[in-house]
Amino acid sequence: MDKKTSLGVKIHDVHHGLVQSTGAIIETEFDLLKGLGSAIQIATTIKDHETIKDLKPFYAASGELKISKPLAKEALTHLEALGFVRLQYHTGKSEIKRIDVVVPDLQKTYSGVGDYFISENTSDLAQKTLAILEKLSAFPHKEKEVISGLDLDINSYDQIKDVCKGASLLDTYTSPADSESIIYSPVYWDDNPDKIFELLKNHNSEDFMKSIDRIKSYQGLPDGRFNEDKVLHDAIELGCVPTLSVNSTSGLKKFLFTPRKGVGKLEKNLLHKARVLISCVRYGENFAGITKIFAPDRLINALVNRGFIKGHSESLMQYEPARNLGLVKIIPSGSKYEVHFIDNDENKLVVYMALEMLEIGDTSKFEDSEEIAKKILIPGNILHPTQTRTHFLRENQYEKSHSTINRINDLLRGIE
Repeated sequence: MDKKTSLGVKIHDVHHGLVQSTGAIIETEFDLLKGLGSAIQIATTIKDHETIKDLKPFYAASGELKISKPLAKEALTHLEALGFVRLQYHTGKSEIKRIDVVVPDLQKTYSGVGDYFISENTSDLAQKTLAILEKLSAFPHKEKEVISGLDLDINSYDQIKDVCKGASLLDTYTSPADSESIIYSPVYWDDNPDKIFELLKNHNSEDFMKSIDRIKSYQGLPDGRFNEDKVLHDAIELGCVPTLSVNSTSGLKKFLFTPRKGVGKLEKNLLHKARVLISCVRYGENFAGITKIFAPDRLINALVNRGFIKGHSESLMQYEPARNLGLVKIIPSGSKYEVHFIDNDENKLVVYMALEMLEIGDTSKFEDSEEIAKKILIPGNILHPTQTRTHFLRENQYEKSHSTINRINDLLRGIE
């Protein structure tokens, strides 16, 4: 993967943490990263549509995706500069009245955003943050090696670590081998579930493997099937297992998946979509209030081969997460809602991965490779794994470093 594409992937990776975060350093040093991350999130969601004429539901739905209206506007200006959208305004340039969508494929989207970041970024902290995450996407590193390898001064490093810990992008643990401080990213649990060392301090390896086998035999293991499993509860909190949340008629439910090493950076996006699709179907299988799903694989095959799932009263909420990722459209049919598959190459790969996970508990490795706005970006209820973990950690407040406290104070006083 070239440097520009890799940068774009990292910017998307940090979005799910930064979009929930605010503060002096984030709004000054990480503002471009935050805007571009939201731009990618919006672009990948609307890419299969042509025109958005009604902006009110667009902004409402962006808010449900944790992207505020001002941030969504900023993201659209970035996408316009990239040539991914064309914006038409009312009188003046304060309010957008129409969005024409010309988003390219995923690789070109990431590459374009990466190139844009290189040309527009003025923050050394933001650039070094992406460099750190690039290292950690391969495997965890000793903190001292990251600091020396990237020529970081300790104050800058402390500020990056504080921001990224708060956004659930970075964390540290002590190596059981040599007691060195190890830095890793919970974002890359698919590549590196190395926080397992921390888990194994309190649980033996045999119990952990039994818990993982439970998930492997039922990918998308739902609430109610692991609540008494202390190993899995601790694994969620530590970021060892991918955990998605879906909200529908029976309330917010979590679904667990096995961690996976060696996932390519672009493939990880497809894997996340496959897990979202499985989570939506598992919700219907385990928590539907009216008609439960008895054969998830048959339902997904019907969705793809027939092109739609027949109308159901609960489909509007249950499949919103899949719609927000551009996998399906939800079409009103009387008092019910049909789920229609968006047929493109990326979504076919997603379905293939989902079916493999349902059938064999794993998935093979792939190489990197006119709807009005009311029918897209409808408010969704999926929580990205980074967001899910952030909710788990919210009660465990961390203490900011002296460098970060001083930097915030200087920013508030207007001192550069």
